[in-house]
This record gives sequence, structure tokens and C-alpha cells, in this order.
Amino acid sequence: MNRPFELTVTHAKQFERFFGWPVLVIFLISFIVMLRTQAMWVIPVMLVVSMGLAYKGYMEYRVIRHFAEHQAVARVLRYRLIDCWIDAVSLFALFIPMYVNEDAFILIGGIVALWGLTKSYREKKWKERIHAHQSRLPTYEEVLEGGEYVWNHHQQ
Repeated sequence: MNRPFELTVTHAKQFERFFGWPVLVIFLISFIVMLRTQAMWVIPVMLVVSMGLAYKGYMEYRVIRHFAEHQAVARVLRYRLIDCWIDAVSLFALFIPMYVNEDAFILIGGIVALWGLTKSYREKKWKERIHAHQSRLPTYEEVLEGGEYVWNHHQQ
């Protein structure tokens, strides 16, 4: 394996450990406390969370693109990255109008809900497109776990 790819995987593992369960528990507790005390603090916290989601999607793209054998697979991986960024931006944008205008909050909440409801359909279609060009693309979790098949597949 090449050194930059190993560093990317190592960095992705560190990010997963840091933004795993401990941050989720701390976030949920602080979110409840913020809503009870000073609700405006939710906006910067959601900015940090959405930036974390966008960065996780970017790391997933950086790790998996090394396994793409066809240009169409790389293009679908970029589409998935854009979708992750849209999820992150919509999550952050949902909380801003909550304090400014209730009608805008309801409208943006409906759009975010529709986007979330169609996520499984989009993922299914992207997997179909990937499998049409490359039958076995390892998942992000498989690469981070370091399964033997993943590394052998990458070296072939």
C-alpha cells in the first residue's frame, strides 16, 4: 500500500473513534440542556455537528475512491459525497429559521424530511450503479476494520 492511503485510513479511524459514542452522548445531553436553558446555542452546535458529518462523508470518499476501478464508480462516489454535504447543510439550515420564522422552519423541515425519506432509495440506486461497473466494492467499514479480503482486493 502507498503511504498517503495508509495515512488517510489511519486518520479516518481516529475520526471515527473521536466522533463515535462519546461525542454522541455528550451532544445529546448538551442538546437537551441547551433547549431548556438557552436555545440559541443550538445553532453553533448544529454547525459543528454538520461540519463533522460533511467531514465524515469526505473521509469516506477519500478512502473508498482508491478501490474504484471504473470512472463511473468514482462518479457515483462523488455523487454520494455531494449528497452527504447536502444532508449536513440541510441539518444546519433547519435550525436557523426555528428562531426567526416558524413558517420557514416548517417549510425547511418538510424539505429536510422529504430528503431524509428518499435517502434509502438514493442509496439503493447508487449501489445498483456501482455494482453494474464493479461487482465488489468494499464498504467504508470493511476498509477501516482492515479485513484481509479488502487489502488483497486493493493489491490485485
